[in-house]
Amino acid sequence: MSEESEVEVGTCISCSTEYPIDDLSTTEDSDLVCSDCIQLCERCESVGTDGWGWYSVDDESWCENCWENDSFHCTRCEYTYNSNRVDYSIVRGNSWNESWCEHCISDYATYCDNCNEYYADDSGECPQCEGNGAGNVHNYSHKPNPVFHGSAPTNLFMGFELEMELNSIGSAEYREAVAGVTELESDSVCYLKSDSSIHGTGFELVTHPHTLGAYEQATELWDYIELLRDKYQARSYDTDSCGLHVHVSRSAFKSGAHTHRFLSLIYKNPREMMKLAGRKNSRYAKFSDVYKEDEWGIPRFNLHDKIHRGGYTDRYSAVNTGNDYTLELRFFRGNMKREGVMSALELCHASVEYTRNMSVSDVKLGMLKWEWFASWVESNNGLYPNLYVRMAKVPSVSLDNREMLNA
Repeated sequence: MSEESEVEVGTCISCSTEYPIDDLSTTEDSDLVCSDCIQLCERCESVGTDGWGWYSVDDESWCENCWENDSFHCTRCEYTYNSNRVDYSIVRGNSWNESWCEHCISDYATYCDNCNEYYADDSGECPQCEGNGAGNVHNYSHKPNPVFHGSAPTNLFMGFELEMELNSIGSAEYREAVAGVTELESDSVCYLKSDSSIHGTGFELVTHPHTLGAYEQATELWDYIELLRDKYQARSYDTDSCGLHVHVSRSAFKSGAHTHRFLSLIYKNPREMMKLAGRKNSRYAKFSDVYKEDEWGIPRFNLHDKIHRGGYTDRYSAVNTGNDYTLELRFFRGNMKREGVMSALELCHASVEYTRNMSVSDVKLGMLKWEWFASWVESNNGLYPNLYVRMAKVPSVSLDNREMLNA
């Protein structure tokens, strides 16, 4: 009489009970889970356990990834919706901006025909248009036709988005702070937009495209940012919700190979780039999206999808290549000082120009390594004074020569 074969067993990660291995399922984290403890995301059907952090969205149970990328939370009714089913808009109060669902907007908000935005019914008149013509914080979707400042033979223009919180002032001061942008907006230098990712009261300052030289001469712009910081206590660097994003014109790149070298310089030197930017690998600016698994499941450096249209590129990556006319560098920490913003702009400019005429032989020689780039910035520190000074201060980014060159 033959002996019965031994049944292989496994242990449920949630309840620690042993079961035959064939009666267990495998979670997204490669753990085993029994039928009593298993839970599926009702959107993507990923497998998890009842001990995971699940989120209620439209009366469904969602995993964290789906909740983070495909839902939005109405701050009025405090209900979380599937963003593919329910539209939402920014609604203004006297001292706040909030994301409301279409149902709350229909019942409790009014559309202002003057500034083309919604405001809460209990605010009285539109907070942006009442009184003496205060400035305007536009809806997040606001995108005027760009006005270019300066001239550049290589067509290298940059625009930046500086997010900031203004949580230490009252509604009157807030309207006064916003009003300060009126002349700059009229001159097509910059404008203000709402951003629901900013904690509390705040906005992002968005500039029209400038050359690096035009930014150096933009005195009124830097004066306004300084006014927001010093008088209205605007904060960007010392917050959890603010960052600085720099857009570089696609037309500044001479070829696809140039774009590839530029991206390689940034993605192959993540530690140095993040140290200079003052921001570690944030989920809003990931450096990991360029590593793709090969047929053996081994991560390999691959820029194909970042460069070629039709490929997948994560918006929340260090360099977002999903825009039609710009590459967006998202990994900078917010900064309310002229020197801090200028160092970021100079880093972007230097990265484009350093890789512009680099040959295949130069790449093979190792010129995409940080030491080569740092040496080039050092020899051109007159063009990049703010970047040069910051590079000398950042640990592990050492420059020996402190004399300004090519000024």
